[in-house]
Amino acid sequence: MSMPFVKEERVGQVAWLCLNRPDQRNPLSLAMIQALTSALESAYTNSSIRVIVISAEGPVFSAGHDLKEMERGADEGQEDFAGRIENILAHCAAMMTGIVRAPKPVIACVQGTATAAGCQLVSACDLAIAASDARFCTPGVNIGAFCTTPLVGIGRNLSRKHAMEMALTGDMFSAEDAVNFGLINRHVHLRICDLRPKRLRKKLHRDLPKAFAMARWPSTRRLKCPWTRPLLMPIVSCATH
Repeated sequence: MSMPFVKEERVGQVAWLCLNRPDQRNPLSLAMIQALTSALESAYTNSSIRVIVISAEGPVFSAGHDLKEMERGADEGQEDFAGRIENILAHCAAMMTGIVRAPKPVIACVQGTATAAGCQLVSACDLAIAASDARFCTPGVNIGAFCTTPLVGIGRNLSRKHAMEMALTGDMFSAEDAVNFGLINRHVHLRICDLRPKRLRKKLHRDLPKAFAMARWPSTRRLKCPWTRPLLMPIVSCATH
């Protein structure tokens, strides 16, 4: 029997969703995206679950999209290739948007490295806690590309200049940098999976679901309300390509 792409565990009123392809650096392949989306949607609709935590097995939280999957096949026509990539990105965008609009708090629990779309996944969550040795990177520029889509989410967490520093340099940034930039809430010196952010979970348990579900999306929109609609249009375009 093959391993599930996402391991699901219930601890009290908390759903733990663990990315489970450590040997491949937990890439956000189409199969992983679909498995995580399914697990998230199940948790969203389960009335006994109040908090969702996304974690990962192994030394890497997520290396982003599966680069092998994103390559054009030897016998694949340009139109088929473009359609396949568009399908992957559409599923990814839908999953990220679902997290941003979720009726329950979603916490990223990060160990190791989060790069590219892995960083985007962290940015989509309401809260993020990382191990002190965790690192964050948008390395597209290092291979002649640009992490355009991850920057949509990251740029809504960071100041413009910090977001562009990540995107334009492709450098690895420490957990301390990530706190200072605004990508994560805090980092801890304990093993992150042993910590299981207890204080946050206890606070989020109390009488939260109805109020959160009602106010969550309007509040999120207000936090990043655009200056004008024309300024928002290029960002929306980037999110859909």
